[in-house]
Amino acid sequence: MIRFEHVDKRYPGGIIALQDVSLRIERGELVVIAGASGAGKSTMLKLIAAVEQPSAGRVSVNDEDLRGLRARALPYLRRQLGLVFQDHKLLFDRSVFDNVALPLAIAGLGRKETSRRVDAALDKVGLLGRSHASPIALSGGEQQRLCIARAIVHRPAILLADEPTGNLDPDHAGAIATLFESFNRAGVTVVIATHDRVVIERLRPRRLDLQAGRLLEAAP
Repeated sequence: MIRFEHVDKRYPGGIIALQDVSLRIERGELVVIAGASGAGKSTMLKLIAAVEQPSAGRVSVNDEDLRGLRARALPYLRRQLGLVFQDHKLLFDRSVFDNVALPLAIAGLGRKETSRRVDAALDKVGLLGRSHASPIALSGGEQQRLCIARAIVHRPAILLADEPTGNLDPDHAGAIATLFESFNRAGVTVVIATHDRVVIERLRPRRLDLQAGRLLEAAP
């Protein structure tokens, strides 16, 4: 489903984020990319989402080489993905409901179906009763759950999460980990970049360890 073949990623100034990374993530897997800050975890997720391009090597999703992906094909790729990145990008001038509805509005979904899907996503993360609230009125843990609801409202096949518990206490981190586990049980491929031991111990996922941009686990 997701494949890296001898991938390098370099940034201006000689910064090497990834070096000769090869791996394969199968459909329905739950995978944690672990490593210290700066190890290259976020870069891997951005490559999967085609937010960035590799400097060398090949990244593919569902056998589609992302290097040659045309601009008009990007929306199709993104519809397969749910993205939970560190900067929430919440719209504080809109309600919780409207934040979650945004991906469906962009996709042109009708009002009735949008309402049904948003309510279901908010219910899944325990925020159905806060649908009319402003995101700024939510706690940090609730804002993170709001981001997850927005990521899953369009029913993606792959869920990517970058340090989803970075600013949460252990109890809230455990609750978020349980959410990801439930999505995976429903058939979603889940890839989480984290150094949070609570998440790793709770999920007991297949683990890929990065160190200074190099993958320590042998590629399958």
